Amino acid sequence: MNEVTRRGMIRLGILSTTGMFLADRRALGASALRSSGPFMGAYIHLPTWFSGKTDEAARERAIIENLDRFRESGLRVLIPFVTTTSGQAYYPSELIPGKTWGKWDPVAIMVREARKRGLQIYPVMCVLACGHKEPAGVLKLHPDWALRDEAGQPLGFISSGHPEARKWVVAVLTEIATRYQPDGILLDYCRYPGTEARMDPVAQAKFDASHPAEKFPPNSAALKEEFRKFKRDCLTELVGQISGALRALSPKPRIAAYMWGAQELKGTRDWKTWAARGYLDMLNLTGYAYREQFGDKYLKVLDDRFRDVAAALKELRNPVEFTICVGISTSHGKIRAAREIEDYLEIGKRHGVQGASIFTWETLQPYLPAVKKVGCFEKFTSGLQPPPTR
Repeated sequence: MNEVTRRGMIRLGILSTTGMFLADRRALGASALRSSGPFMGAYIHLPTWFSGKTDEAARERAIIENLDRFRESGLRVLIPFVTTTSGQAYYPSELIPGKTWGKWDPVAIMVREARKRGLQIYPVMCVLACGHKEPAGVLKLHPDWALRDEAGQPLGFISSGHPEARKWVVAVLTEIATRYQPDGILLDYCRYPGTEARMDPVAQAKFDASHPAEKFPPNSAALKEEFRKFKRDCLTELVGQISGALRALSPKPRIAAYMWGAQELKGTRDWKTWAARGYLDMLNLTGYAYREQFGDKYLKVLDDRFRDVAAALKELRNPVEFTICVGISTSHGKIRAAREIEDYLEIGKRHGVQGASIFTWETLQPYLPAVKKVGCFEKFTSGLQPPPTR
C-alpha cells in the first residue's frame, strides 16, 4: 500500500484501533434529527453552484443562495457528489490524492448551512469509478487495484476483489461520514463497467486457482457463470464491509444505493441480497426511460421496470425504502416538459415508492417554476406509504 494512503487510513483509525477523525458537531451539526416528510431530494454537481467564481467568499455566498432556492422548491434532501468518476475529491480528503479545491471545503459549508435550513444531506461517493477507460486518482498510486480489460490492461475502475482496495473504499466512506455526520450516504457506481472486465491480478489469480482448466474449459459457459458469481460475491462482500463500518459509527448514517433494475440480479450487482442482509436502508431506482430510447412506449418500459423491482422487494423479510430517481437531462435522454416529471413520479408512486430524487438540481431549474405552479411534488408526496422501519 502506498505510504501516503496508509498514513491517511491510520489517521482515520481504519488500520489502527485509535484516533477516529470526528467533525466538530457544533459546526456541522448532528444527524439525529430527521425530516418527518418523505424523502424528496436532488443530486447536485457542486462546481455548477459557483462556476467562474474564484473568490472563496463569493463561492460561499453562491452556496447559500442555492440552498435558499432549494428549500423553497419543496425538496428537502441535498444529494451532492463529493467524489468524481475521475477519482477527484470535492472536499479536502486525507485519502483521495486529487482535490479539486485544495484545502477549501464547499461540502462543509453546504452541511453547515443546510442544517440551519432544516435540510438533510446525503453525500454521494462514486465508489469504484476512477477514470473509466484509463486509471486515474488513487489508481495512479495503486495500479494493481484496477480491473483489467480482456487484453489485461488496467481500467479506470477499482476492483471490489482486492483486499487493500476494499479497505481504501471503506476508509473514504468512513472519512465522509465522520467528517460531515450526514443523514445518509449514497453509493453510486458501486458496480462493474459492463460484463467483460476481468478482476485485478490478486482476485483474478484467486479465481483462476479455484477453477482449473480441466474442470472449467476456457470460454465455456460453466466458467463464465462461475466468474459472474465470483464478481457478484466480491461486490457483495465490499458492500457488507461498507455497511459494517458505517453502522459502527455514532451517529450512523443511513446507507442508500443507486441501481438500474431487476435485470441486475441476473448479473453482478445483487442489490436484493444487500437489502436482505441489512446492508442498505434505501434503493434509488433509475427513472431513466426516454422517447429517444424507446419511442412512444418509453413510459411502458419505465412502468415494467418499477413493477419488476417492486415485486422483488416484496419478497424481502427485511424491507428497504424504495425511491425513484427522475433524470431531467442525462446521457440516455432528457425530458421535454415539466408534465413529464409528473408522469415519472406517478409511475413510481403506483408501484409503491416512498420518495424521489431528481437528477439533477441544476437541470431541474428550467422546469422548476412550472413544477411549483402545479404542485407536482406535493401531489406526489400526498398519500405516499411511509418507509419501512429498520
